[in-house]
Amino acid sequence: MLPSKKTVRMPSVTQRLRDPDINPCLSESDASTRCLDENNYDRERCSTYFLRYKNCRRFWP
Repeated sequence: MLPSKKTVRMPSVTQRLRDPDINPCLSESDASTRCLDENNYDRERCSTYFLRYKNCRRFWP
């Protein structure tokens, strides 16, 4: 008999934020988070990513 797999569901708020149709700035958000992870959370090194995200949020309110 195979072990049953547990299905992990995201909360509905998280699902909406991860939906590119609802959040058009998803790639910019992911890029800035990835930059922080890669640079030991040095915000100065990721300022261009933050600016891109900020500009995207201005364009897509």
